[in-house]
Amino acid sequence: MKKILILFLSLSLFAACSDDDSPSDNGESIVGTWVLVEANNVPGFQVDECSGQSTITFMADNTASSTFYGKNNNDECVSSTDAGAWSKTDSKYTFNVPQLGTVTGTVTFSSETRFTFRPDDLPTSSLVFEKQ
Repeated sequence: MKKILILFLSLSLFAACSDDDSPSDNGESIVGTWVLVEANNVPGFQVDECSGQSTITFMADNTASSTFYGKNNNDECVSSTDAGAWSKTDSKYTFNVPQLGTVTGTVTFSSETRFTFRPDDLPTSSLVFEKQ
């Protein structure tokens, strides 16, 4: 169960932006810092006071960093930080996660400050982020 949670959170860390780093025609841009606000159909995981502090920062140079919060065996909220890279080709977003390799999915913006990530391998699951 922990591996699935780590997979989803790692995947979300490396969601993508366009190769030219400019916003799309409708002003959508993933560059910036985003907070995890929802996890839908993610087995054994839901956003709570601890995991809801998790952030992802996408930089214009196609790098990213994240801080993920989760509870340890003592029910204490702890964090871990990671880094990676992102890119976009057509409507597919590709990211390289050091522990998992390359993963592909889609990012759908519902506004300039909110997007949903759906991994191709688990299309019924999604993670929702809001811009900080």
